[in-house]
Amino acid sequence: MGNRIHMAKLAEWCEEIGVPVGEKELSRIFTYFEELSGWNQKVNLVAKATDEEILRKHFVDSLTCLPFIPEQQSLRLLDIGTGAGFPGLVLKVMRPDVVVHLLESSGKKCFFLKHVISTLKLDGVEILNGRAEHFAHIDEYRHKYDVVVCRAVAHLSVGCEYAFPFLRTDGLFIAQKGPSGMNELEEASGALAVLGGEFKESREFLLPGGEEKRLIFVFRKKNATPPEYPRREGVPSKKPLHGINVPRGT
Repeated sequence: MGNRIHMAKLAEWCEEIGVPVGEKELSRIFTYFEELSGWNQKVNLVAKATDEEILRKHFVDSLTCLPFIPEQQSLRLLDIGTGAGFPGLVLKVMRPDVVVHLLESSGKKCFFLKHVISTLKLDGVEILNGRAEHFAHIDEYRHKYDVVVCRAVAHLSVGCEYAFPFLRTDGLFIAQKGPSGMNELEEASGALAVLGGEFKESREFLLPGGEEKRLIFVFRKKNATPPEYPRREGVPSKKPLHGINVPRGT
């Protein structure tokens, strides 16, 4: 009974955010949730919470950025700091046509991701175990993605420094943020100017089933990112680009 109630709640919340989920996708997402809940008892994958909180704060929250992902063939998506697969692996369940790469520095979380991908029998998913500062300077990954997603990983200007080197020109960076997002957007103007990005659109909403405020920002890459970015490991977060001065007219 408990599982049926949770599945019904999940379907209801997805309708509320404008992302209806079919039976096949709902079943896969719930299998993913059950695997996460089981592993989380032994391995710290996400913060301890009730089943409903995990469904809302991780799975439903991940699906809120789905409407911003273009409908195009051969789309390549990178999720930076995916953790236990949020939002990238949830998006893959909904968009099996998209090639998804999951970037995560934690080996134990990568091991869990490999298990879930196998359990759900998903094709077109690759796990990158390491840091953005490293992979963004490898030709195989630099300028190779149509969409980069990043969910509450760092300050927005830091996220931009991680994301834009991976994007093709005209590619999209989708950043999921909490209530501090609007202040971060203003502070990230310098980073955008330096990295070749521009603000495209945003969405503000309350996460279904609670009162948590969420923000989604979408940026477009309009110019090439200078080759020195991202800077070496740890520097983007220690010396964020939102502290730089941008000349007028830039």
